[in-house]
Amino acid sequence: MDLAAKFQKVYANLPLGARTEIVAVIDGAPMTWNAIYIEVKEDTEKSKQILSFLEKIGVLKHE
Repeated sequence: MDLAAKFQKVYANLPLGARTEIVAVIDGAPMTWNAIYIEVKEDTEKSKQILSFLEKIGVLKHE
């Protein structure tokens, strides 16, 4: 499973209220679950950086 698919799975299981919480700070910008979802959905260059970071900190498990 690729990182984007892992993120989608984690995101889908989050309570709606948690989606507005900041989960990462990338290039000095705080990123909420909702903001990351948009980046991943649009497959931006920033999304690759974010997904790598989320894997590094253990949010997305490496299989």
